[in-house]
Amino acid sequence: MNDQPVDYATFQAEMHRLLANLDGAAPELIEAETSRLQAMAEQIPDERDREHALFRAGSLPRLVAGPPPATSEQFDQAQVLFAQAINSEEPAQTRIPQIEQAIREIGALAAQAPRIEAGAIRRLNSTLSRLKYHLESSSR
Repeated sequence: MNDQPVDYATFQAEMHRLLANLDGAAPELIEAETSRLQAMAEQIPDERDREHALFRAGSLPRLVAGPPPATSEQFDQAQVLFAQAINSEEPAQTRIPQIEQAIREIGALAAQAPRIEAGAIRRLNSTLSRLKYHLESSSR
């Protein structure tokens, strides 16, 4: 890396490129790219941008790894409810109340789940809500 100043936009573009290309990469490569990105961040003249870039560069391994897989009982139960609601072949008049019930139960499971998984569980309801809306619209 040269000693020329780097602007934050250049750093950010490199960060995005690495996030897109390092999925499944060896830990040694991710570590080397993290060090390179930190050296790049050190060259940002603006102190606030530099600090932000250093923080982001240090986060590269965690961001590449992604979130840990969900393991709670609530997540497993929510997935079962979701699959049952999505895969049902019942007529719309029967499916809509089933979907509404699944949405309520999934919401309750999200409230009981570990905080790190609650959002992922709640997002299952987004798809169910769209399916319910579609079924209601097509049955009119």
